[in-house]
Order: sequence, then C-alpha cells, then structure tokens
Amino acid sequence: LKSGAKATPRLSQIIDLTEDKALLWRKVRKSYSSLINNGLRNLEPKILDSKTITWEKMQKFRDLHIRESGRETRSEESWKRQFEMVKADEAFVIFGTFENKLVTAGLFSYNKTNCLYFISASRRDLFDKPLFHAIMWTAILHAKELGCKWFEVGEQLYPNHPSEKPPTKKELGISEFKAGFGRQTRMFLDLKLDCS
Repeated sequence: LKSGAKATPRLSQIIDLTEDKALLWRKVRKSYSSLINNGLRNLEPKILDSKTITWEKMQKFRDLHIRESGRETRSEESWKRQFEMVKADEAFVIFGTFENKLVTAGLFSYNKTNCLYFISASRRDLFDKPLFHAIMWTAILHAKELGCKWFEVGEQLYPNHPSEKPPTKKELGISEFKAGFGRQTRMFLDLKLDCS
C-alpha cells in the first residue's frame, strides 16, 4: 500500500472441511438435497485425476463449455494449462454423464489446505432440474478426502458490491447458487499495484 497499491475487499464463500460429512450435509440448503441425490443417482459423477485424465476428456469438457456459453470464452491454451494442472495433481475434474453423454462437468484446483471451484458447464436444455449440484457435492467430499481444510465455493456478490461494477442478474444468481452449499462468508483484500 505504501508503494501505491489499491486494496479492494472481496467476499468469498468458504466451507470448513474439518467438519464431518453429516454436518456438511445439514448445512446444504434444504432444496438442494433432492437435486444432489437425483444427480448422484442419474449422472454417475466420475472424478478424473492425474491418473485418469486425458486431453481427449478435457477436450470434451471444453466442447461442452463452448456449446453452453454460445462462444469460446477461454482459449485452447488456457484449457491446456488446466489439463496440466490436473496432470500435476493441482486440480481434478468431475464428469456427470447421462446415457453415455457428458452433460455436466467441473474443474476444481487444490493444494494441501484449500480447494477452489474453478469452472463448470452443464447441458441446461436436457433436464428441467439443475445438473451441477451433485458434481459440486462430490467435489466437496473429494476435497475433504484429499485432506483439504477449506473449500472455496466462490465469490459472494451483492447488488451493491462490488460498487465499482455492480454484478449482473446472472452473476447474482450464480453467487446465490454457490451459497446454497453451506458456507461462511470471508473477506479478502485484493491488492493491485501498477508496475508499468
């Protein structure tokens, strides 16, 4: 800050993975319980790690993301970096399939203490119920098995925060979805220093 950096508060949703599975489940929003159970039954979530990931599988995830976004929002190079993260045991991917077709997927980065929800995509046109709930729950439990202490679901947004660029309705909806997995809100400071 003495060198001219700017500090911006950022709110994030954190799940304490030191709690037992039963308590974690009780903290999930009640309306999510049936969605998670339905997804676990019908989508057969599969965890892909350094031993099971292939570029072909990552390409299927990328294709799903492009299809659902309506355009390519991330370069192929960024997908290759994410693939290398999984190969290096710095991330894992979870696939949800239905009738042998990939319908939902998520990537989660992690280290010895923290796991972070990174990116996802789901075929919203196939079902009247949300697909990703079971994938997120599977990721939370897998991060706990890996020994992580914290699971960062993602940024918590409010209509008036961040104030410099208020979130869109879609961004608020995503934030509200993430909040349903039971969490604490923590504030971090983003420090930005112009080095040019």
